[in-house]
Amino acid sequence: MLPEANAPASDSSSAIEKLAEHYINLTSITRFLDLNMTLRPLLSLLLLLSLSACSTTKMTDTWQEPAFRGQDMQKVLVVAVASNTTNRFLFETGFIGALNQKGIDATASFTTLGDALPTKEAVAAHLKESDYDHIIVTALGRVDIETDYVPERVRTYYTGAYYPHWSGYWGSGVGYYGGGGSLTTMTREAYTDTQTNVILTTSIYDVKTEQLAWVGRSKTFEVGSVSDMADSLAKQMIRKIKH
Repeated sequence: MLPEANAPASDSSSAIEKLAEHYINLTSITRFLDLNMTLRPLLSLLLLLSLSACSTTKMTDTWQEPAFRGQDMQKVLVVAVASNTTNRFLFETGFIGALNQKGIDATASFTTLGDALPTKEAVAAHLKESDYDHIIVTALGRVDIETDYVPERVRTYYTGAYYPHWSGYWGSGVGYYGGGGSLTTMTREAYTDTQTNVILTTSIYDVKTEQLAWVGRSKTFEVGSVSDMADSLAKQMIRKIKH
């Protein structure tokens, strides 16, 4: 369930530490998923291949702090929670590209925090030293694989006569109005259609107030390249944020 508006923060630790704690918790989840034997081959596929399919991203639900507005984001740090360096690089690059197109000064975390998975201390220290107004964190929720069996199909077509010039249709009384055509039978073999859908959670934090400003869950259908998925997600996020 998404958080309620103006939910009080815990006094057990500072908000900036909770932000870093949230980030590290998400990385731990991702590490678990990366090690899961069922998901490992799929994550490798998403990482290494740019498929021909076109990704379509849809926001399934969102929450926004009432005082937050999209124009408040002037300089942001983008963090893709992924233990694999290449996956993180591709996602953050695609994400900041979409933000830059909207006039938002966005920085990929791998350019400032390095290639290695950042520690809790590194994230907290970087936020304190930087002049970012917001930080955007995206983490993998789950991967859904939908498999459909499509049975064999046999169809018969009337091909009609072939004419090298358009005037042939009005020639010797063949084709549509006579003979000259033929029947062709075509068989489409049975096959299995597999669709990969990725569920992501994206959170925006206000670095100054140290509070959650916006959060959304998204579902990407027919995942193509990682960078395309990130670009699509960023654009959907911008559309959903109230300005």
